[in-house]
Amino acid sequence: MSSKMSSRSRRRKHAISQLNIMVVGFRSLGKTSFIRMLFDTLSIRRNSKEEPVLPASLFQSAESVRDAEEARTKELYSFTLDIDEEGEKISLTLVDTPGFVRDNELRLDVQVTEALRYIEAQFDHTLAEETKVKRNPKAVDSQIHACLYFIDNANNGLTEKDIRILKRLTVRVNVIPIIAKADLLTNTQLANLKEAIKKDLKTHEIPVFAFPVDEEGGDDEMEPELAEEIANAQSQVPFSIIAPEDAAITDPNTGDRIRGRQYAWGIIDCLNPKHCDFVVLRNVLLSSQRKLFKDITTEVFYEQYRTERLMARKASKMITKEQKKKLMEDLSEI
Repeated sequence: MSSKMSSRSRRRKHAISQLNIMVVGFRSLGKTSFIRMLFDTLSIRRNSKEEPVLPASLFQSAESVRDAEEARTKELYSFTLDIDEEGEKISLTLVDTPGFVRDNELRLDVQVTEALRYIEAQFDHTLAEETKVKRNPKAVDSQIHACLYFIDNANNGLTEKDIRILKRLTVRVNVIPIIAKADLLTNTQLANLKEAIKKDLKTHEIPVFAFPVDEEGGDDEMEPELAEEIANAQSQVPFSIIAPEDAAITDPNTGDRIRGRQYAWGIIDCLNPKHCDFVVLRNVLLSSQRKLFKDITTEVFYEQYRTERLMARKASKMITKEQKKKLMEDLSEI
């Protein structure tokens, strides 16, 4: 018995968890800069068989207007990294998307549809694997587990376009709202914007990712430390993000180099929870809520999509040959 238990323990220890994160939002809100900052804080496993192919955007400066235009994401791309996070091995896939346009409603709807099609395509991969007679035991979970939606801080809450986009996205994926470029706001302005966004989400019944609630006396009662950590994360939603500048920034108190931004009035440390919510968000994504993101994706979003597809297939089979002929004739006249 002990040998079997130790064998299982070894398998769990060496198991690799898959996590797939997508970033979306309007142009020039720092989505790629966020990916670059997250990348810089990861502990990448260099002993993997193949070195990851990294996008050039991770190493491009975006400080000037010209640099920002050249570094702008022009098409959806993804890359995968094998990382270590608090003793766990994670295969992390990051998906960057082109910024949504503001001045073309038709193009905007097309862009949102393209993002949704990518998410649904990953569900299709899973569905195709499930219908195989002989499944691949090494099949990779490519489903998008979390989608970060970047919100412009210049608005007093969610715009009509934000609301329309969020209602479409939250049908298919765990959405986490992000306030972009929070360094442009005072503490009071940021607090007011967070409250306005929360109010808009509630008013328009937009089901963004909800953190688990600790029910006292229940069988699954959380440990006090975990409950406090989750409550703290929940209080920060929507998370505020500040991307560091490319120049070397030195902390005047310690002399250490930091990831931050330097202004005439002082320095912002992007990894300081008092300055922005990056560290809290990073922990939510890679550690505290990682399993919940995956469980909800599989048990809620994928199952809903799977049911819709199977029902559609069943309905299509029930159409008679005459109906199909009539349908094709009608379509040809359009």
